Amino acid sequence: MSLPTLDARPTHKALPLLRSELSRITHRRLFRVLALLLLGGIAFVSTIVFFVHSPETGWSDERVLQEQATAQASWEACVASIPSDKEPERRCGQAPAEQPPNRFNYGADDRYHAYQILPIVILGVCIAASAIAFIMGASAGGAEWSSRSMTLQLLFEPRRLRLLIVKWVGLSITTGLLAAGAILLGLAFGAVTASLRGTWDPSYSEFEIVHDELGQTLLYMGLRGLVLVVIACTIGYAIAMLVRNTGASLGVAFVYFVFVENVVRFALLRYGAQPFLLAENSVALLVPGGIPVIERIEVGQDLSGGEVTMQLTNLRAFLTLLGYTALLAVPAGWSFSRRDVG
Repeated sequence: MSLPTLDARPTHKALPLLRSELSRITHRRLFRVLALLLLGGIAFVSTIVFFVHSPETGWSDERVLQEQATAQASWEACVASIPSDKEPERRCGQAPAEQPPNRFNYGADDRYHAYQILPIVILGVCIAASAIAFIMGASAGGAEWSSRSMTLQLLFEPRRLRLLIVKWVGLSITTGLLAAGAILLGLAFGAVTASLRGTWDPSYSEFEIVHDELGQTLLYMGLRGLVLVVIACTIGYAIAMLVRNTGASLGVAFVYFVFVENVVRFALLRYGAQPFLLAENSVALLVPGGIPVIERIEVGQDLSGGEVTMQLTNLRAFLTLLGYTALLAVPAGWSFSRRDVG
């Protein structure tokens, strides 16, 4: 009896493994709950915003003129009640008829300003999606160690780095698609609100680049937001692969953002720590053109100090976040390829 010989080494295609990973992630209860919270929260907040805003511009021009006429009559009555030798402006102020009508003095503009609010919508949605991506990354890595399913998966794909890359790609795709859907949902609600209860006037934009090209700016912000989501899920997954526990991964993130980053921000403010913090770089990656941060504080001989600011650009923020991600992802990959999985 002869043993069969293999003419070629069997190859395991990555696509079936990726499909299995995508199915495993999307069928997890945590992923569905977090997705429901994110999309439901966006819909809930957007509905409140819709009813809070009004299609009216505060007060109409006719009502402003009417209020001005009423104020003019009150002013004339005030002038008539004082002696003629007194200066009326000192007692009654300037005549309302001599002042240009300004509707902002009579009521706020309750319209939904698309050019001002839509970028803020993307900013908020991307930050929320990044937080959920981090939780998903930490949970996806930690759950496989606690359930000991990693050993079983290595029986089907013994090449550890390839398995790790496939699992990371599947996690990035699922969290990225969820973030893209959340961004589109937020923009859809915002567009409806701006059309029915707001204005598309570009003069209300906070950034010059938004004033010129709203659609292009929102597209670039959304793409940078997806990059931030992938970075967040990668960091969460890398920490989970290092500590092999979901709770420890979330605890590390909580301690860092609540205590460590705030201590570093204020204790090392003089030495320019802000350009290297995760929170500042995350926001700078999303905001068009970046954000100004304190580079250092200069103290003179008379102990008078002054803040020296710098522009934390989108590119610098991306490179900083990419560097931090590599500092965690490379040791996580090395640890997974070398450590015992039992």
